[in-house]
Amino acid sequence: CDDLNLELIIITEKLATTQKDKQTLSAKIKLLENEMEAAQEENLKMKNENVELEYEVEKMERERNSQQNELSYVEREVNLKEERFTKMEKAVQDVVDACELYGVPEPRRYNPPKYDSEEDSDY
Repeated sequence: CDDLNLELIIITEKLATTQKDKQTLSAKIKLLENEMEAAQEENLKMKNENVELEYEVEKMERERNSQQNELSYVEREVNLKEERFTKMEKAVQDVVDACELYGVPEPRRYNPPKYDSEEDSDY
């Protein structure tokens, strides 16, 4: 009978230990689930931030492309104006050379009057 009581005490202690282990494991599982949920929320937050950053990058790329297009346009305009200026310079030089060749006085150049202030520019 004592052996049975001892056996019952040992089994009861093992059961209590098993129940404590079960509670400990349940608590650890719950903690891990909470950590996993927090990690998933952080992951979602980072994905949203990544999407926002990608949008900003795309926006900056569009702006850069727009500015590059504008720069190309301005460069073409400058080149065209430089070509026109060079052609005009050559035409003027051709006239000067022809005048010298045929002994004709060089045409006078038009010099617009200079004004001291904006008020005088109306005249």
